[in-house]
Amino acid sequence: MPSHRLEIETARGVMPVHVTRPEGGGPTPLVVMYMDSLGIRDVLHDHARRLTDAGYATALPDLFFDVPLDGRPRIERLAAGDEEEFRRMGELVESLDDEAILEDTSRIIAAVDADGPWGCVGFCMGGRFGLRAAETFGDHVAAASLLHPSRLVTDEPDSPHLGADRIVGALYLGLGENDHVTPPDSLAPLRDRLERNHVAHRIEVLAGADHGFTMPGMPSYNEAAAEQAWSGTLGVLAERLH
Repeated sequence: MPSHRLEIETARGVMPVHVTRPEGGGPTPLVVMYMDSLGIRDVLHDHARRLTDAGYATALPDLFFDVPLDGRPRIERLAAGDEEEFRRMGELVESLDDEAILEDTSRIIAAVDADGPWGCVGFCMGGRFGLRAAETFGDHVAAASLLHPSRLVTDEPDSPHLGADRIVGALYLGLGENDHVTPPDSLAPLRDRLERNHVAHRIEVLAGADHGFTMPGMPSYNEAAAEQAWSGTLGVLAERLH
């Protein structure tokens, strides 16, 4: 499948965006994939190819592009349960600015020349950006899938769930029943707002899964839960983008 790397001028510098398109050319719906807090790596490229195999052009931006290599999360230490590395990663994630990510997304959409409404898929911290995008871009975002998302409901005055009434497209949320980062019951305020504002949504709690269950190679990977979440993701994209 054709793939290339775009370099997008942003307020923070030049952002690399990995773009993959289905064979055959021609216009195809776009899906923006927001990475998790472990950064760009082979498994995310695999996930992007899975979306492309399903018929979507996929744009995968490197949200850590302006972070020095030695300041990015060290996956081997995280996989070993290094608490200091988890703390450092958390600080990095919290340093990302939602508005900057959304502005960068606007630039990606313009550069990729998306034809019509687009979708997004976000993992972990990327789930927050996916929700923000659905709220910010209105009917331009036809569908968003948020997989083991984080920081959707917070005590901050700008908590993402507070803007749920602005969503026009459909949402799919897949989270593990044992998610220690986002326990299922913590999303009750988001669910309430979605229901009160008649936003099309499906929140699926996956048996036996913990946070990060879609990521092969990590201790929390759960193949059965991942496949179930992918089914939900591809379902909402197919319903709204084809």
